[in-house]
Amino acid sequence: MSLVLLLLAPALAGERVFAFSYGYGTVPQGGVELETYTTAKLPEGAEPTWEHQVELEYGITDRLEGGLYLVGANVGGGPVAFTKWKGRLKYRFGAEGVGVVDPAAYVEYIGSPTFDKHAFEVKLIVGKDIKRFRSALNVEYKLELEDGEVKHELEPALGLGVRVAKPLIIGVEGKVGVEFEGAEVEGPLAWAGPSVHLSGEGGRLWWTVAALAPLGEEAAEDAGWQVRSLLALNL
Repeated sequence: MSLVLLLLAPALAGERVFAFSYGYGTVPQGGVELETYTTAKLPEGAEPTWEHQVELEYGITDRLEGGLYLVGANVGGGPVAFTKWKGRLKYRFGAEGVGVVDPAAYVEYIGSPTFDKHAFEVKLIVGKDIKRFRSALNVEYKLELEDGEVKHELEPALGLGVRVAKPLIIGVEGKVGVEFEGAEVEGPLAWAGPSVHLSGEGGRLWWTVAALAPLGEEAAEDAGWQVRSLLALNL
């Protein structure tokens, strides 16, 4: 019976409906959420790579959320190594459902364990929920600094979903990536595929998974299929 209640309850504001696209909501003030990510990339002609993230989120105010990540990675069946850490803030503007869209802003610092690599990421997030329908649009810009080299990345992402049962949202996600390094440009590369979201009691436990297929040969060779699972618990 407890499992049934866990799956039939409504969501909390910080719950992520899509795996690759952030929504508008934030963790309520004083709330703490633990999230675990696993992302697999399956490029053609190369071994799969796995990235594992553990994130602790805290609601600084009802509109401002902070997060700290620890990230590890491995290739194929090799050992997992600590590769980076991240610190970020997310702020949502206005009140949900009042305007035509619900906007939020996201800023993140990414550092290597030895602090010889640095990256800065900003996102504009636009979400809108209408009855059973969910949507989230992200426009992301990332700046990477390593050994005097500078790389820029632009990656818009879009998630669209519909609640088909009280605990279940079925959707589709897509993203496009372009990289700039000096005069060299890589992309645009694109991926798209289905997503599934399950929520638990009061949003205290939720799970989201998405599998994005490469659209074109370049995307297939770059990262191939990208599969991401997010599991979260509100403490």
